[in-house]
Amino acid sequence: MRYLIYSCCYAAPHLETEMEIATTVMEEGHEVFFLTCEAELKTCFLNADHKLSICYACQSKTRNGIKMLGIPNERILELSQFKTKDSNADYTFSSISELKTFKYKDSDIGFAVASSLVSQSRDHKLDTVKYKDEIKKGIATAIMVHDRGEQILDAVRPDVVIMFNGRFLEYRPFLRLCEKKGIDFYTHERGGQIDRYMLRKNSTPHSILFAKAEIEKLWLEAGPEKYKIGENFFLDRRNKVVQSWSVFTEEQKAGLLPEGFDKSKKNIGFFNSSMDEYEGIPDFNNPLYEDDNVGVEKICTSFLNDENYHFYLRVHPNLKGLDNAQNREIMNLGAKLSNLTIIAADEEIDTYALMEAVDLVITFGSTIGVEALFWKKPSLLLGRAFYEALTGIIQPVNHNEVIKYIRDIPPVVSSESAMKFGYWCISFGIIFKHFNADGLFAGKFKGKRVGVSIVSKIKSKVNILLREN
Repeated sequence: MRYLIYSCCYAAPHLETEMEIATTVMEEGHEVFFLTCEAELKTCFLNADHKLSICYACQSKTRNGIKMLGIPNERILELSQFKTKDSNADYTFSSISELKTFKYKDSDIGFAVASSLVSQSRDHKLDTVKYKDEIKKGIATAIMVHDRGEQILDAVRPDVVIMFNGRFLEYRPFLRLCEKKGIDFYTHERGGQIDRYMLRKNSTPHSILFAKAEIEKLWLEAGPEKYKIGENFFLDRRNKVVQSWSVFTEEQKAGLLPEGFDKSKKNIGFFNSSMDEYEGIPDFNNPLYEDDNVGVEKICTSFLNDENYHFYLRVHPNLKGLDNAQNREIMNLGAKLSNLTIIAADEEIDTYALMEAVDLVITFGSTIGVEALFWKKPSLLLGRAFYEALTGIIQPVNHNEVIKYIRDIPPVVSSESAMKFGYWCISFGIIFKHFNADGLFAGKFKGKRVGVSIVSKIKSKVNILLREN
């Protein structure tokens, strides 16, 4: 079989994951091609402003990684080899919603551009007027990837395509072309632990349907140790152990509750998420409310005249220091809702102490929703999440039902179903054979670190001194 690896994310462990996949399929006797970027992308997720210093580092590390694999030169392709006419159209969009609807040759390029820019700006309500130039550059880049990608796929005729993530503007058009041409593709991402990588066939890492099926499959196939492994996931999170990503509760003070916490009331805890993380992912569209903040406001407003209830909003630590629409709206909520206490992202209030102290946990997709289930706390999910199908997770179908569950909190179901999720989080993914991670963003491939050449480092420093060309 012929594999084409579309490689333009040099950050560890993603380039190393592609090297791992390439090594595995070559050992099986398959033919591997690499498609790389030589600064043709006008913007990409890792280099939104197209700084040449970053381009030099990316090109150098990618070349060095491919060289380590022994890929013949004729199987190393560059986007620049395939010429297309640049798009100079001056696209304008009145809102991010309008941007998301833009398509080019049936490819959802606008959604991909929105997804990239929201992630880069960390603002789910991206100002499309302010970011007009970035949007134009993103659209032009995505169109180029689509048009050149079509030529590349026709020239190489791969049986399988491998790419990172699948949702950003430099990947989404390529993914759509694979679907259109009936070519199997795999997207890769981090696995459940740093010693693993995720591989999704004809899907993306963000597919709720895929994840729900995988949770059940891994649980059914696991041995009796699965209960202990599932339990350890939740214990490690509470104990601030690094798993597959940063620990956001690290600076919180154990046991600390908000000042004036009144246990005589029915206390309800909202635990939100950073909305920019899932704004550009269709699977995670909120089925009940326009967004998390709208949900919080409507629910608290429904109880404004009932002094028996008080609400707490634990702002996700990942929102710390951001001047974005979500944080600004949260500040406004705190000012106008007397029955809502806002716990800012940088406050030392202990998320887990608050979870235990409240009578009901409400989330919009945050992992704390399933953690609450594990710790035997009623958990209401008002958004979408990989764990949504687990027994014990309560999913209201409308606002009236939300209010009903708050007034009549249901008993907690056994936390065993939560262990399925814990086991999945620890176990999903393929264990690396050749790459050994020694941190979230570093590691060695076959005992060697894939690095940037001295020449490229010098070029990067010169370019920085020249204030980026």
